[in-house]
Amino acid sequence: MTLRRKTLFIIGATFYGVIILLFFISRNILLDSFVELENQDVYQNTERVLSTLSHEVSQLEATTGDWAAWDDTYAFIEDANTEYIESNLIDKTFIELRLNLMMFIDSAGQTVFGKAFDLNNEEEVPVPQSLQGHLTIGDILLTHPDTESSISGIVLLPEGPMLIASRPILTSEDEGPIRGALVMGRFLDATEMERFAELTHLPLIMHRFSDAQIPPDFQAVRSSLSEERPIIVQPLNEQSIAGYTLIEDIYGKPSLVLRVDMPRDIYQQGQTTISYLILSIVGVGLIFGLTTILLLERQVLSRLFHLSKSVSSIGTSGDLSARVSVEGEDEISNLAGTINGMLAALQQSESELKESEERYRLLAENVRDVIWTMDINLRFTYISPSVTSMLGYSVEEAMSLPFEELLTPSSLEAVKKAFAETPTVESIKQEGLSWSPTLELELKCKDGATIWVEVTSTFLPDADGQPIGFVGVGRNITERKRAEEKLQELYHEEKTLRQELEAEINKRVEFTRVLVHELKTPITPVLASSELLLEELEGGPLLDLAQNISQGAYNLNQRIDELLDLARGEIGMLRLEPESMDPRQLLKGIVDSLMPLALKNSQVLSFESPSSLPSVWADEDRLRQVVLNLINNAFKFTPAGGRITLRAKEDGANLVVEVQDTGRGISKEEQERLFEPYHRLESEVGHLSGLGLGLSLSKMLVELHGGKIWVKSQKGKGSTFGFSLPLEATAQREKSVKTE
Repeated sequence: MTLRRKTLFIIGATFYGVIILLFFISRNILLDSFVELENQDVYQNTERVLSTLSHEVSQLEATTGDWAAWDDTYAFIEDANTEYIESNLIDKTFIELRLNLMMFIDSAGQTVFGKAFDLNNEEEVPVPQSLQGHLTIGDILLTHPDTESSISGIVLLPEGPMLIASRPILTSEDEGPIRGALVMGRFLDATEMERFAELTHLPLIMHRFSDAQIPPDFQAVRSSLSEERPIIVQPLNEQSIAGYTLIEDIYGKPSLVLRVDMPRDIYQQGQTTISYLILSIVGVGLIFGLTTILLLERQVLSRLFHLSKSVSSIGTSGDLSARVSVEGEDEISNLAGTINGMLAALQQSESELKESEERYRLLAENVRDVIWTMDINLRFTYISPSVTSMLGYSVEEAMSLPFEELLTPSSLEAVKKAFAETPTVESIKQEGLSWSPTLELELKCKDGATIWVEVTSTFLPDADGQPIGFVGVGRNITERKRAEEKLQELYHEEKTLRQELEAEINKRVEFTRVLVHELKTPITPVLASSELLLEELEGGPLLDLAQNISQGAYNLNQRIDELLDLARGEIGMLRLEPESMDPRQLLKGIVDSLMPLALKNSQVLSFESPSSLPSVWADEDRLRQVVLNLINNAFKFTPAGGRITLRAKEDGANLVVEVQDTGRGISKEEQERLFEPYHRLESEVGHLSGLGLGLSLSKMLVELHGGKIWVKSQKGKGSTFGFSLPLEATAQREKSVKTE
């Protein structure tokens, strides 16, 4: 396919794709917006119809209230005088108030007066018998607990739905006692619905909610109408749309389904707008497409065709001195300039290639490495002159020797093994002559000495890519081999020294273990005896003496335990017994137990932590040992009146515990060796007890838990020792336990 056809195809396909894309975008976005606007309009009009109906009910309720709170009505309900009936309950009253029903019920539930009126024929009719079921004692229409009570809404009767209102009969001052109830009603018949339609300027259709013969569209929405979804909008067809709403009776039960019909003017306008939009886009796209094609043809395609023709002509003639010519100052003219530059570079490369061949010949003859070639039968076809300085043979002598005579027996075996793994001719074609082994061989010199040579060889192909022999390079590596041998000797010496050092370390660890055992054996009865002595003595100087013995034995036992733990840690025998635990409970208990010591030292000990911390998987005794070490150190280096604070918090996937004091602080130089065994601060030597193992052992225990320990301090500004325990390991271990 030509570039011209490709251009036309791309422009046409792009234009077609844009039209389709815009069509679907307009359908899915613009038309959906019109539909949403239409639904909102129908929803609002349906609400307006409901407001009109509610207004009618309110007016009926107000009329009922005016008649019920009237002294004449208040007297009539007691004496049922005919004058009241003849003056007020005439047909004209029903016509003017548009009433189909007026019922005067006394407080005993007896009907004092009742009249029904047919507004269409303007004549009195019997009171519907079905209404009597709603006018019994206990019914909502007759239940008025106070003077402000009012009942209004819709009642479904076999004769049809009726707007109804009930108010208590009171004096003109709205005072009681209540003598009964006045009920007024108006049938919601076809005439009334037409009046509603005229008021709202909207077609209205109404059906009973429980009607078995209700139209299909009413059936479709009836089950979906509820208090949460009081109005549903559904299109009837392309020309009409309807809003459906549910109307409940005075008992709160679904009674009527009302439909408000509207023409789909907004939807039709949306479709018309989209059609005009698409036609406009198509028209504009065609104009711009044709213009683009003409400009591309004139400014790009024709010039590219001329450039291609010129390059083909130069390629056919093979004249690298010829040049192409394209007018203009754009990318195509730049391409022409680039092609001319490439032709100039090719012309120069051709001349440089001839010079390069001569230089490579001189290089091969003067380089210190030996360059050689062999035919497929392993006979030398070329050896560079550097063979004389390497082996002592002249080029002619080396060419005449079989290569087997140049190798020591072990090197000859290595060469045979390498050639035994030579790929076949078929695999050579497939692998692209990728076989190129590198061998370290021991060669014989002309004077009988031997040297080590690194030989790299590969296949030598002909013009068709077929292997016709081998080409290789040999480099003298005798000095390097001697250096490797010396390095190997040094490695063996280092290994021997390292083994001796490990043996010395093991001896020291064993000595520490034996020392701890020998110290532990006599101290155990001293501890037991001192504790028993303290229990027996009640006072006097002997009690102080016994306490000193007990405290000294306890301190010595602690030092022995530290030595034992350190020895176990150094040989990898220190073991943890972890379990899921609440760190906050442990830390709070430690603070409570050390509070008397802080008070004795005139120091303030506090604990800061959230109300709860996540559980961790840890050895509770070892964790207590670490925290006690840090707090005891803080006690030692904090003067009277100072403050020690124990903090704990959740930091990402870690539990972080810190001990902060207001002591004299630690210098940067001392911090670097703070966690080393037997290291003590210069300021504490000769003044404080201990072997300097507490921090070293704490570091070992924290790291066995998978955590880290650190110190932050400045001279004169106190110190903060902290450590972290990973929370992620907790979840993994607990999951593993559950699985097992």
